[in-house]
Amino acid sequence: MFETLLTLLGKASMTSNYYDQIRTICQQIEILEWLLTPIQFTPITHFDPKVHRVDQKAKLYLQQASLDVQNMITIEVAAGGNCLYNSIICLSGNTVSTPSELRVRSLIELVKNENFYHNRFAHIIGPVNEAIKNIARNFSFSELYEIAALSNVLKCNIQSVYPTIAYRSDLNIMNNTFEHAQCSIASKTICLFWTHTESEIEARRSNVGNWSPNHFVPLLLPSDNSQSQNYLAQPKISGSGSTPTKATTKNNTLTQVRIPEFNADHNEMQPFQVPSTVITTTNEITTPRTKRRLQLAETCASVESTIVEHKRMQARERMAAKRAAATPEEAERQRILARERCVARRATLTQEKAEQQRTLARDRSATRRALLTPEEVEQRRATIREIHAARRAALTPKEVEQQRALAVDRSMAKRATATPIEAEEQRVLARERSATRRAARVSDEAKQQQTVAYKTTRLQKTVKQK
Repeated sequence: MFETLLTLLGKASMTSNYYDQIRTICQQIEILEWLLTPIQFTPITHFDPKVHRVDQKAKLYLQQASLDVQNMITIEVAAGGNCLYNSIICLSGNTVSTPSELRVRSLIELVKNENFYHNRFAHIIGPVNEAIKNIARNFSFSELYEIAALSNVLKCNIQSVYPTIAYRSDLNIMNNTFEHAQCSIASKTICLFWTHTESEIEARRSNVGNWSPNHFVPLLLPSDNSQSQNYLAQPKISGSGSTPTKATTKNNTLTQVRIPEFNADHNEMQPFQVPSTVITTTNEITTPRTKRRLQLAETCASVESTIVEHKRMQARERMAAKRAAATPEEAERQRILARERCVARRATLTQEKAEQQRTLARDRSATRRALLTPEEVEQRRATIREIHAARRAALTPKEVEQQRALAVDRSMAKRATATPIEAEEQRVLARERSATRRAARVSDEAKQQQTVAYKTTRLQKTVKQK
């Protein structure tokens, strides 16, 4: 589960508005209380040779740390970017948690309490938003922000130990104990050591003579012949078929456990038949695990849709910026190319798909018009009128005549196929449009129109009389 969520966070970290997307995803994950149950972290404190291996290179670096930790033992953990989280898992003594889970939980903690971490560490190790971007990427190297966040995630103090190699005063914070918010006297403390996977000579050789850590290892106290303190012995299961025994605390003698004998007849050995209705009912029951999977799938789907919507908005903004920066010639060329692409697409569509496209286009246009204010509607009409006027002005007389003939043909075709009710509706709309146009004209234009109409009427009557 956490691997899937970390993948989504990693994708979000590669976008331009990575912080907003990561914060949105973390807030959605935080709602899933069943997923983010508190971690029961009980750290081990002593070295166990049956479980742990000593990191020899880190052991050499530890000799250059403060004296109070030089008697501790450096434990070998896997490197590769998740060494901090692997160290926590090593100290927990179990493998229930994963590096992905700890990384996601640390990220949620940083996003949730961003102001606290920013005020405390930003002036020393940089802005927290850059750290959040880095943490969202799996196998990325860890810093102090993760240590501070993990102390609150685990409800455990973390002592950071840094070797005194090329030490400066600004590195004092590296040798510090990070206490969690509910710290008390009973709180436990673990030690994490900043080290390197190579020797100091090799590390300086590969870094232009400078040394900087690239690895974390946990520190444990020596065993002092008390391996049993941290070693949980697993009960051995014997397959020899011998009678089991138990140890009593009263006399320390081994006593056999009585095993009851059962007389099984042939009829009693028949397999138990479960009714099919019971099986069906059992299969239909949704288990908590299934519910969790469904909830996680819904969360991932909503996060994916959020990311897709952000990408669409960015694409629209980029297109708007390109159109604003384009010259009139470039804009006209883009329009011509767009029209050609549309024509090519329409030519490949079937009649049903073409009708579907028209219906969708009409719906989109109606939705846009419904959202426009009266001022925007008037602006669009004025723009359309200007475009039509420009097109008509660019037409030759022959093209004008062709346009008129096509318009007449279309009108006749519409009237021929219209029902009486539709024809009446068209007449009403035409009268309303005419009335609107007349009302919008100034008085001089109205008088001119009346004069022209009067002369036209007189001329028609004269022609009829002849």
